[in-house]
Amino acid sequence: MNLATFARDQAQRYGSRVLADIEGEPITYAELAERASRVSAGLQALGIGRGDRVAVMMGTRPEFLYAWFGILGVGAIEVPIHDAARGPGIAYILETTGARALVVDDEHAGHVEGYTGAVEYVIRVPEAMEEFLAREDGVAPVELEPRDPASILFTGGTTGPPKGVVLPHNHNFNLSQGIVEVVGYTEDDVLYSVFPLFHANAKYVTLVAAMIAGAKVVMHKRFSASRFWDICRREGITAFNGQGEMLKILLKQPERDEDRDNSVRVVVGAAASAELVEAFEQRFDLVVLDVYGMTETGPTLAARWDKRRAGSCGVPTPSYEVKIVDEHDNDVPDGVKGEIVVRPRRPHVMMERYWGNDAATLGAMRNLWFHTGDNATRDEDGFYWFGERGTDSIRRRGENVSAWEVERVLATHPDLAEAAVFGVPSELGGQEVMVAAVVRPDAELTAEDVLDFCTGKMPHFAVPRYVRFMDELPKSHAQRVLKQELKAAGAGAPGTWDREAVGYVVQR
Repeated sequence: MNLATFARDQAQRYGSRVLADIEGEPITYAELAERASRVSAGLQALGIGRGDRVAVMMGTRPEFLYAWFGILGVGAIEVPIHDAARGPGIAYILETTGARALVVDDEHAGHVEGYTGAVEYVIRVPEAMEEFLAREDGVAPVELEPRDPASILFTGGTTGPPKGVVLPHNHNFNLSQGIVEVVGYTEDDVLYSVFPLFHANAKYVTLVAAMIAGAKVVMHKRFSASRFWDICRREGITAFNGQGEMLKILLKQPERDEDRDNSVRVVVGAAASAELVEAFEQRFDLVVLDVYGMTETGPTLAARWDKRRAGSCGVPTPSYEVKIVDEHDNDVPDGVKGEIVVRPRRPHVMMERYWGNDAATLGAMRNLWFHTGDNATRDEDGFYWFGERGTDSIRRRGENVSAWEVERVLATHPDLAEAAVFGVPSELGGQEVMVAAVVRPDAELTAEDVLDFCTGKMPHFAVPRYVRFMDELPKSHAQRVLKQELKAAGAGAPGTWDREAVGYVVQR
């Protein structure tokens, strides 16, 4: 299964039907397939082919779709880069994957300058893309095996460097197919996404899922809580993907007489508490179906229409086995918290490996199970209830932040002796980024100085909100920082500085 081949097949079926409306610009099924084929021809002319890595750094725009499916069409591997990535983070991804080409739009071109390294071709959007699209003929997508890699998605979910998750075509298609089956999407559905196209959510949970069902997608670059329901009514939205924070923010909006008068029938993947789900369903007259998964695994747990409980992430989906284990990989009884571990029932529905990182691959796939690092409990009826993330990652407003990445930048500050980065609870749900730092003797440093130093060297959402200066960091006998002690003290620790309290604004 080549997703580009699938796009061609769906174009033959749905033709002039609108597949996606991106910021008011409609794209039909036929236009996507035809324009992607011309991009494939342009890449082919550069010598880009099967197995080559092509990075993409763009915001949500139609050209992203053409580049994505054009890359897949020649059998190359797409490497999306978060559009908030900066400097060393961009170089790391390009170098790690050995990308031969980089597709970047004008908005982000300045961020990649000086960091492209051995990349052979930098394809600028819109100029070079317009040249590709102006070609007289496209090329047919190459035939691939289900196991062939389609993408390498970098995730910041551990204490080490970001890992490149190698995802085969079959994984990505199975992810989308699983969502369609759980929700029951049809040709009459109109999906809404405010997630960026470099995320699996916008790609597979939304766009490819819509392609499978013959549905339509409306995509916007920004989430607006005040205009959200007006947009849904105007566009006839029937479903959207949400998160706990997103639902909380919408619930905090002033109540309106027309709250229950909307076209939305279902919210997918909220990861919210039972109380929040029940309040949201009651106020807006819809159903919330939770789905749990990771970049590495796909949709492993889901709440189905006929089998769901508010606040639960559901039961295992047909493609996966799931269980809860203790620190020694022994099964734990129902009701006892443990780690979620997963393995496939079908071939090529999970990641193949971490790119160039065999040690991390073997470390995650211990005792024949993939270890998610996330904690949960299972009740006596087989429903799973998410607990917390067990890895040293920070989940801030829908974004994964690698503590290691932030610490790597802070380690280069000339006036900092050491720093530890960790997550603390946010009033919106999820976490905020906090740093505990030790200033070098005889140096003077303010919290504002620390944030000024971070800005531009990491994604804006990774810049810490809280800064706590300490004489020394708590450590174990092995000289490892005891982050649990720092987390326990949290943002309420004496002397903690809060940038939101003083009105410090992080520049994007």
